[in-house]
Amino acid sequence: MTRWEVLVTDILAGTTVVGRENASAGAGLVAAARRPGGEPVRTETETILPGTRHETPLYVVDAPKAGPTVMVTGGIHGDEPNGIEVAREAASWYPDAGRLVVIPEANRVAIENGRRDGVGGDLNRQFPPDRPPETELARGLWTTIERHAPDVFLDLHRSLGIYGVHPRYVGQAIFHSPSARGEELAAYLNEVAIPWYMPFHRFTAATSMMGGPLLFHAVDREFGADAYLFETTAFLLDQEAKNELTRHAVAKVLSLHGLLEAADGRGGVGR
Repeated sequence: MTRWEVLVTDILAGTTVVGRENASAGAGLVAAARRPGGEPVRTETETILPGTRHETPLYVVDAPKAGPTVMVTGGIHGDEPNGIEVAREAASWYPDAGRLVVIPEANRVAIENGRRDGVGGDLNRQFPPDRPPETELARGLWTTIERHAPDVFLDLHRSLGIYGVHPRYVGQAIFHSPSARGEELAAYLNEVAIPWYMPFHRFTAATSMMGGPLLFHAVDREFGADAYLFETTAFLLDQEAKNELTRHAVAKVLSLHGLLEAADGRGGVGR
């Protein structure tokens, strides 16, 4: 281990979960998303690339009030279960307004194999700006995204290290399009979910150059969406801690863009 890794490990000795004492601070917003409102939502299921090895479900949750369309994707990389598990949960949430579109298992082959990459390599590098998506799966996903034309796009991921400590990894990060509210999202997560004794796990927000081949880049280019790529880290966090951070992020994005009426998670403000 490097001296920085030793330092972080010493600080976090015995800590494998995040912010249990702060959990109530963000619980209200997640609870609002999970709680049925006065009027029912309408949920439909579609199938992406039916009859192929990539076949995977998509869930559409229509709220009783008009509002923007938010799309959430998990499982672009098959070895990142936090996004898969929390996206599955979000498909059964109850937005107050707008439409929530969820693809929990975008890369089924990679998920089944427990690997980052699936058929054709890294799915999140298959959406170049100067030509169509590069693989059958990428094209199938893109056709689906075009049909739903999201106003907001959130892609859920997991890193392996800490930014500034492990040079190869981005740590806890929110990459976002110029119009998105990434700084607010990062500040919220740091307030409600990251305790004082875990400073290396604080989230950072960065505006991304949107000309690359990542899926959230393509969605921003095509639709002018408020696009986010969320990363939590596996470094010294257990699976439920990663899931909880991801859960808070999804709920906050829904709140920031008007799908949840709960203004924030501090006081459990609900419907």
